[in-house]
Amino acid sequence: MRPLRPIALVAAAVALSACSTVQRVGHLFDGGNATPHNAVPQEGRVSILASDQALVADPALASRTIAVPAATDLPNWSQPGGNETNSPPNAGGSATLQQAWRANLGGGTNGHVALSSVPVIAQGRLFFLDANQRVTAVDASNGHRTWSVALHPQHSRDHFAQGGGLAVSEGRVYVTTGYGFVVALDASNGHEVWRADGSTPYQSSPTVAGGRVYAITNDSTLIAMDASTGEVQWNFQAIAEPARIVASPSVAVAGETVIAPFASGELSAVVSANGRRLWGDSLSRPGALTSLSAINDIPGRPVVTGGVVYAASHSGVLVAINLNTGQRVWAKPFASTQTPCVIGDVVYAVSVDGELAAFDRATGGVFWVKQLRRYRNEEQHKGRVAWVGPIMVGGRLVLANSEGEVVGVTPENGEVVAHGQTGHAVFIPPVTANGMIYLVTDNAQLVVLR
Repeated sequence: MRPLRPIALVAAAVALSACSTVQRVGHLFDGGNATPHNAVPQEGRVSILASDQALVADPALASRTIAVPAATDLPNWSQPGGNETNSPPNAGGSATLQQAWRANLGGGTNGHVALSSVPVIAQGRLFFLDANQRVTAVDASNGHRTWSVALHPQHSRDHFAQGGGLAVSEGRVYVTTGYGFVVALDASNGHEVWRADGSTPYQSSPTVAGGRVYAITNDSTLIAMDASTGEVQWNFQAIAEPARIVASPSVAVAGETVIAPFASGELSAVVSANGRRLWGDSLSRPGALTSLSAINDIPGRPVVTGGVVYAASHSGVLVAINLNTGQRVWAKPFASTQTPCVIGDVVYAVSVDGELAAFDRATGGVFWVKQLRRYRNEEQHKGRVAWVGPIMVGGRLVLANSEGEVVGVTPENGEVVAHGQTGHAVFIPPVTANGMIYLVTDNAQLVVLR
């Protein structure tokens, strides 16, 4: 059976070293060939949320109508989260989920490493880092390959590496690697501009803003580099956490503030110029039902909009935090490995149990909750399904899952109104540009939908 990839964990030895082979400690639910000793059983499994805190719609919001802002033409998705604040708008498009074309992007998940990097799009090209640490550029309108570059350490015997990601800014592709170095490539031809070697692998994707490249290493160090030269300007050390979700998170940058998520569940705000800590919050949740639900990682990206930071942890906390003061505006018991989607006055998020919910941005009150497909076999409760997303395209929420299904959901009430298929499991969130929706399957096939 296919492993439920987003909940796979990376062992301490892997997280804190650049060893050549990445092993998964185990997979939740029905995943993989090995099952952790304390894994939750497949049948009759309870949510990692406390059973007495089920998410329900707030009656006080029943009379309010969700207003969706007009769609905005979005030509680029240049950062892993769409932009430097991880808050893309309601993007233009029809979101009928009809396939336009597909293409091969390189090496997919295999017995050594798993795909986790999000594709980025700029100036008509899509860039992707595959499971073999190879960067490929294709024409975003038809998938024709323009260049491809394999990234390997100059003096190393390592053959495999987990992690990393990419971002595009001002004609350069910035790539963090599981081998422990960051490289800047010319976006037009893939030629290397600079390389900054380090001693620790990067699991995160980079964010580029204000002339700096920000990325987090596997030992929870946030590093800021000069985007022109790769020179390290400062670093910020958070609490190191040996177990994390297989994902490729990235920081948010809002003005002079950097918001960084860490595997410990720590969310930290630092000054972009020097890394000085402004405030911190812990998104860990006590009283976890299992040791797996106690994993506090923030695998999704923090979102900053309107002076508020929105973020969710795997252990079960969704928060809104004042950007300037670090004070919580509200918090909800909601476990997620995905990035919240903030559109208008609503925060949309999907839980590890496949609950898609709409929260009032100001208060955290719940407008509606929709249970998406939860099992491969719903009748027998077998084969857990993992969901990624959402993003909003053409006024519809778009999500994909580990069964290769894609759905379009109305943001006003959570009704599923469109269906699509990729033909293979999807564990990387969708992205969008120029009205098209781009999904990368676990075998590194790019599937493009209208």
